[in-house]
Amino acid sequence: MRSDLVTPKRRCYTGTAVDPVIIQFGGVALRWYGVMLATTIVVSVIVASRYARRFGVPSAVLDQTVFGFTVAALVGARLGYVVSHPSEFRNLVEIIRIDHGGLTSHGAIAAGLLYLAWAARRHRISVWALADLFGWPIPIGNVFVRFGNFANGELYGDPTTLPWGVRFPTAPDGPRHPLQIYEMLLAGVILLGARRIAAGRRFEGQVFWFIIVATSLGRLVFDALRSDARAVGMLTLGQIPALLLIAWGAVVLLRGGRPAPRPAPRTP
Repeated sequence: MRSDLVTPKRRCYTGTAVDPVIIQFGGVALRWYGVMLATTIVVSVIVASRYARRFGVPSAVLDQTVFGFTVAALVGARLGYVVSHPSEFRNLVEIIRIDHGGLTSHGAIAAGLLYLAWAARRHRISVWALADLFGWPIPIGNVFVRFGNFANGELYGDPTTLPWGVRFPTAPDGPRHPLQIYEMLLAGVILLGARRIAAGRRFEGQVFWFIIVATSLGRLVFDALRSDARAVGMLTLGQIPALLLIAWGAVVLLRGGRPAPRPAPRTP
């Protein structure tokens, strides 16, 4: 057969994901996922500290709630994964082992909101003011933690012939949609939008619900490229709560809420 008559194949990126282990000391490994999760926590605290005064939250309240919120979100994220993947856990020990299984963002959101409701009542402050302050870890986490997912070779999409398809070691059948990278890029856009909204925040909860709705819309779109993860009809387990959050958030954003207080002028 003449070579000039052969239809050329579209080339895809044939590299593999990053090695999930950064460095290993004997039986102890420093992994990208753990480093990215820790980076998310540190960066989120820095951002929250910057916006505390603007959102009418005293620094003392932020200092007293940040640790409890972090623990609640992590526990909720873990429990969310256990509930949605029960077949992976046979006993309590496996549930506690953080190296077995993963975390879910919706579990973190649910537990985080419950903790903020409790903290708001304790400190006599608006729960939605706290939510605006503690909503930043969602897109920040999607920037950093999704890189950890990419390194682990998980949460990728369906096979693709697009030039940026990635071959993951856990999916040897060919290049896949790098959904982790898609979510990282979207999260960057969401952060820019949230920053703009925070500068002219009209009501309490506006920043939080913008982040929730925008992130959930991305989840609906990207999970459509995960045909092997569908659980209820055409929907994945991540799309079901995403739909509920979009509906709730759309109502809040359209109706508005309690007017945001103006930040007090700085004393010289």
